Amino acid sequence: MAKFVESVLIVILVYALSEQITAFSLTPADWRLYDDLKAGRGLYNSDNQVTVLNATSFKSSVFGTKNAWIIEFYNSWCGFCHRFAPIWKSLATNIYDWKDVITVAAVDCANDDNNPLCREYEIMHYPMLKFFPANSKPDNMGVTVSKGKNVEEIRSTIVEILKKEHMEGRGPSWPNITPYRNSDIKNVWKYVPKSVKFMILIFEDIDSFVGTEVILDLHQIDSVQLRSVLNQNEALSKLMGVSTFPSMVVVQSNMMTFPLSVGDKTRESFRKSIKSFLKSRHIIVPKEEIPKSPEEPQNREISDLLALIAAEEEKKKKLDVKQMGDVVFYVDLERAVSYSLKHEVPSYKLISGEAFTALKNYLNVLVKYLPFSGKALNVLNNFKKSIFKHTNEIRGEKVLEYLNMFDNGAESVFSLHDWIGCKGSKPQYRGYPCSLWTLFHTLTVNAMIQNQQLGSLEVLNAMLGYVTYFFGCEDCSKHFQEMAARSVHEVSSLQDSVLWLWKAHNEANNRLSGDETEDPEHVKIQFPSLNTCPSCRNKDDSWNTDEVLNHLKNMYGKQNISYVGVEKENVYSDEESVFVLNEGKKKRFGWNFNIFDISLCVVLYAFSATILILVCIKFIMRRGYRKKLYMYDILGKV
Repeated sequence: MAKFVESVLIVILVYALSEQITAFSLTPADWRLYDDLKAGRGLYNSDNQVTVLNATSFKSSVFGTKNAWIIEFYNSWCGFCHRFAPIWKSLATNIYDWKDVITVAAVDCANDDNNPLCREYEIMHYPMLKFFPANSKPDNMGVTVSKGKNVEEIRSTIVEILKKEHMEGRGPSWPNITPYRNSDIKNVWKYVPKSVKFMILIFEDIDSFVGTEVILDLHQIDSVQLRSVLNQNEALSKLMGVSTFPSMVVVQSNMMTFPLSVGDKTRESFRKSIKSFLKSRHIIVPKEEIPKSPEEPQNREISDLLALIAAEEEKKKKLDVKQMGDVVFYVDLERAVSYSLKHEVPSYKLISGEAFTALKNYLNVLVKYLPFSGKALNVLNNFKKSIFKHTNEIRGEKVLEYLNMFDNGAESVFSLHDWIGCKGSKPQYRGYPCSLWTLFHTLTVNAMIQNQQLGSLEVLNAMLGYVTYFFGCEDCSKHFQEMAARSVHEVSSLQDSVLWLWKAHNEANNRLSGDETEDPEHVKIQFPSLNTCPSCRNKDDSWNTDEVLNHLKNMYGKQNISYVGVEKENVYSDEESVFVLNEGKKKRFGWNFNIFDISLCVVLYAFSATILILVCIKFIMRRGYRKKLYMYDILGKV
């Protein structure tokens, strides 16, 4: 074992000294995120106070428990989910002392195994928050909760929910967070355990949350019990000499009372003041659990470290996509379609009405304009026909059932190759959103190339319908719909359609430039860049839209799509000249000929040659025949 460890360390040292890897430049947080995303754990891990749930653990954890649950359903490809994750982690840390009352959890709907779970609970967009009461039954679908803009807003929403739950008789094991409404101070000790030495009343305004928050913060201290009193209880306020809110009054078991001073009237000040008082009375206050910092390095198994190094090394061996310029890769289009049809569309429990129309429109443009191979188009066409047999609605799991029926086995069309053009520098960057933009551009351009003048808005409307009803990132969908509402009515031709999407994409790039979801190695620019298309800009740096249109046509046209990384056979269009190697199987030669094609040509050539030889022989034999001559044939008839 010692020799193995020594060998491993030598390998690592050699890699580091030769500067062949970049793995050690990653922060500990990056390493954990890499592992978590790769292992399907998503954006949260054991370093956070967020409980990670999945299809296996969800129901056994959530239902029939004494505590309530607040759960974020998210998608690890969703940019807004990445921006929301720090808020959710901070909330979990902020209310960690409430964990026996309410637990903060998360489910990654991008994980294939969690798809049925997210569909069952009707998760239509990301991130979506749902509240599940204490002792809830398995048929409880949860209550959707507003996300809020920050930790404070979400915490206030949770407090309101918990108050309502407690007043309706749920959570009997929770601390008493119902405001004390009696004017008689003696009743405050009713039903209080003998271990309680002090009662602390927190007087507050009706719209304040300080009292409830402090009660939940300190409810595990046995020697004290806290109750809130609203300013509406004027009799008790007057009796306790309280005139400003919020304030605190200590009530002893002998009914002696005295005020407890507090600093700046915040939750933190109230908590600090109460703890100081208890310590002065020699009451043991439990030490607060300090959550581990997300940036604190954790011990890593050598095998995990080597796996990360290997991944980084493999990445360096891959094709340098940046050096290739503006290229569309077939595998990115394949993954976009695969993810949309296998993950996003089936997330609906029932697809009906406008959503069902949007699905049919989306499938129509995929079949008509997507430059897929004959096999892939055959799968899509059969899938489309099955969907269209349903007139008004279809269940989400039925959609997935149809797709798996036509696309399965080792020769699956949608086998999920790794991203190429849309591969991010780290797992949380780019990926599906990038490939969806690529897919949309490809559809608009190829509709223009086919000169389908029957409907200039056909593709854009199909895209808008898809983004509105199926694209999981709620924030992204909202922005796209706003852009469409603003200007899509100005589109009057297929060329306009291509340029509208180009402008919309640049608007999105401008909005997200510098955002925390931006890949530092693939920064958001105004596309195309000056390097890839110098003629696309005029001397005053304005856009030359004619040249932009030509550039987009050349980039997204099916004749220029790159098949790098594709291992399957028959992934080419009829008019293209593509070289594709299907490892260990059939080789593809120039002019799209494979070995079968060459064999057929040889047979036809041999057959033609045989026919030609036979014709020649017959011709020679006919010329070899001579008719017998007579004298009058020479002299003529007399």
